[in-house]
Amino acid sequence: MSSEVFDKYKVSFKKGIVIFSEGDLGNEMFIIQNGKVRIYKNIDGFDQTLTVLEKGDFFGEMSVLEGMPRSASAEAEEDCELIKINSANFVAMIKSNVEIAIRIMRKLSLRLREANVQIERLMHASTEMLSLTEASKSKKEPDVKAYLVSTMTGKTFPITKNESYIGRIDRVTGAVPEVDLSDEDPKRFISRRHAKIVRTDDDIFSLVEEIGTVNGTFLNNQRLATGTPMALKNGDVLTFANINLTFYNTASES
Repeated sequence: MSSEVFDKYKVSFKKGIVIFSEGDLGNEMFIIQNGKVRIYKNIDGFDQTLTVLEKGDFFGEMSVLEGMPRSASAEAEEDCELIKINSANFVAMIKSNVEIAIRIMRKLSLRLREANVQIERLMHASTEMLSLTEASKSKKEPDVKAYLVSTMTGKTFPITKNESYIGRIDRVTGAVPEVDLSDEDPKRFISRRHAKIVRTDDDIFSLVEEIGTVNGTFLNNQRLATGTPMALKNGDVLTFANINLTFYNTASES
């Protein structure tokens, strides 16, 4: 098919003109002679650009080959000149110019490879997401055997470790105790590492004041000696400086 024959199939589009829309029926394909064409698809209500085609590229061939509705939209990215080929003269064009047929086959092969890469990426991402979901489901929840309740705010502090330190956050090192009373103690009477609750394998709990504590630790209004563990029972009132909390043993509740 000579260039003179091609001339009668030339069409022009100004920048911003939609050449065809997603879902349209059509039996033409286009070859870009000059300018650029944007191919885009509406995804979740937004137009997402799939690619921008330039001189020598072609698009819309699926409607010629399969007679299917347009799978995406095409818009003139800039003033462009296209060759418009319908299904009737497509066969004649292929017969007269084998090179065009080879170019189309190569282009379709490239698009297929790109689609396969996209599928592999999606499958990989899906597998990773599934693994993360399963890991999240299988993650064991902390074993709460006891908890403290603030008398002032009603806030609950679960005891989940065999040694749970009580105090306030250290703004210098960033260290945070298991029972962080920073919000309960805005005037900072409590030491950063004030005391700890120790749990044995038999779910027996004891309260121990840490060395260096300044404003005292009390169990039912009785001051503790530093380093000396005192057994805890359900309903005990623990005082750290001037902050009161009630101790509850879930094992004794059940």
